[in-house]
Amino acid sequence: MLKVIQKADMRKVKINGGFWKEKQNLIKDVTIPYIWRALNDEIEGVARSGAVRNFKIAAGECRGTFYGLVSQDSDLFKWIEAASYALFMENSKELEMLLDRVAELLQKAQQKDGYLNSYYILNGLSHRWDYLKESCQLYCAGHFIEAAVTHYYATGKKNMLDIACRYADCIDRSFGRANGKIRGYDGHAEIELALFRLYECTGESRYRKLGEFFVEERGQKPFFFGEERTNGNIRENLVYELQEEDFSHSQSHLPIRQQKEAKGHAVKAMYFYSAAADEARIEKDESLIRVLENLWQDVTQRKMYLTGAIGSREYGESFSGAYDLPLDLMYGETCASIGLIFWAWRMMLLEEDSRYADVIETALYNGVLCGISQSGDKFFYTNVLEAKPDKYAMRPEYSHIVKERQPWFACPCCPPNIARIILSLQAYIYTFSEDQLCIHQYVNSEIKENGWQCSQTTEYPYEGKVILKLKSERDGAVKLRIPGWCNAYSVQVDGKSCQGEIQQGYLSVFIERGREHEIILYLELKPQKIYAAADAESMQGKAAVMCGPLVYCAEEIDNRMLSRMCLKRNGYLKTDGTAILAEGLFYRNEMKGLYGKQPFRFQSCEIRMIPYFQWNNRGIGSMKTFLTERQEIDRNGYRGEDCG
Repeated sequence: MLKVIQKADMRKVKINGGFWKEKQNLIKDVTIPYIWRALNDEIEGVARSGAVRNFKIAAGECRGTFYGLVSQDSDLFKWIEAASYALFMENSKELEMLLDRVAELLQKAQQKDGYLNSYYILNGLSHRWDYLKESCQLYCAGHFIEAAVTHYYATGKKNMLDIACRYADCIDRSFGRANGKIRGYDGHAEIELALFRLYECTGESRYRKLGEFFVEERGQKPFFFGEERTNGNIRENLVYELQEEDFSHSQSHLPIRQQKEAKGHAVKAMYFYSAAADEARIEKDESLIRVLENLWQDVTQRKMYLTGAIGSREYGESFSGAYDLPLDLMYGETCASIGLIFWAWRMMLLEEDSRYADVIETALYNGVLCGISQSGDKFFYTNVLEAKPDKYAMRPEYSHIVKERQPWFACPCCPPNIARIILSLQAYIYTFSEDQLCIHQYVNSEIKENGWQCSQTTEYPYEGKVILKLKSERDGAVKLRIPGWCNAYSVQVDGKSCQGEIQQGYLSVFIERGREHEIILYLELKPQKIYAAADAESMQGKAAVMCGPLVYCAEEIDNRMLSRMCLKRNGYLKTDGTAILAEGLFYRNEMKGLYGKQPFRFQSCEIRMIPYFQWNNRGIGSMKTFLTERQEIDRNGYRGEDCG
């Protein structure tokens, strides 16, 4: 029997300082206004968006033609969601009024039957619901529904939510198994998980049933995408168009209950698995949970990078085979790491197991944060673990990689996605089950809900000490996650040492009702080397460095001739502020030609490493996360002098 795990109400969780408060303030103060300007084509020198203007044309406020990709609506919708999350942090009348104006614009553009997609409103409604494989209609709809639900929770207003419900009703009239309805689904999953959110917000069972239809129908034979009507006019507005026979790119090659391996577009997969996890939780479907657990194992144990990046292949932005994880040619789209967090969170609502919270933490601190600059207005779409900028212009296989973060993209899905995940972090910290409060992430925060009061104070992730003050209206337990990276820890409860049994990665501490307790958790936070499985060929003979949840990297700006540096086996690792200094060796020889018979000699050196998410904020240069590791060199080769 499934355990009932209750989400914390985001409105009752406050992040009040430290690492993540700084990041959220950056998003609220810089990124949200910046994205709005980009969506309105107000930033000189960046790729045009057209997203807001498309809706102004559709609403009759100006004249013109559609501009951009068929997915362009979703960029505005994700911004709405991110801006709504910003209202959880600060009651900004200016931002709330701006969102109201956007709602008025969308209401004017919405068709009488509820349909709302700027491309088809401007290019012919007779073709709507055509070419769902690539047209992103339901994908965009899903992002608006999610935005509307968030806006309702943030403001209490139903102006966005009413538009979303009318659109969901339009979709419900159009899709399903009944005669006359379309037995199809979108090429990019998103509507499914949005409908489950709408159901939990409104209580309307039709939305839950429609979400289940979309989850279960995907992959059924005959293949819907093999038979649907296409629209050739749309091709100039597509990101790309893949020709395939089994439709695995959109996870449509098999019904979800028959899938055993993660295939296809990584972001699409994450959104689809997230929706399936929602269905499994709502319906208490244990057979579907087992399917998802197998897929989780495949993704996280065979196809995930150390940083929480997934989707190693540039072709189709997709998964490759098991252990095929190139470091310099990888794709690792930022949105894929965000999708992985969505899925991990939903898996954790099925079972309080620290492996899900560990992946959320890894992806947040590394795979997601790397996607945005320290200034908050430049972005990575792909995230490599080894950068070689000098090669990018010379070799076409590197064409998907850029030398530095960009101010915007022709397909700008990542910037608003980064904004909404960081501003919604409150949702991922706490859950309730039975008489327990479960703490999944260590963040300066406070919560007062469900009879519990809890506050956290910490300098995490740079220090491992977490001070918790707790009070409960009834006897219960607080469950503390002991991260998978942690080799040693200790706990004090009201000044006394506490020992306890760890179950599924969580340590339970008894809380007596009515009393205020102070719990101090010490997580050993020291640098350590991390190795990949022997099957991961790209990382054989190499090691990475982590300290706590942070993956570290070496940049050329700190390490001249980085390409000749390697880590010394059993060499020291020591902290230097937020950086790490690693004992290394430096390759050299005195050959005059390209080839010769003289072996390399080595000198001792020190390698300076910084948190991976901070790289490329000080200029263009090479970077490595995994460095070759060498044993102590023999007396003829190793001289021990400094490589200054």
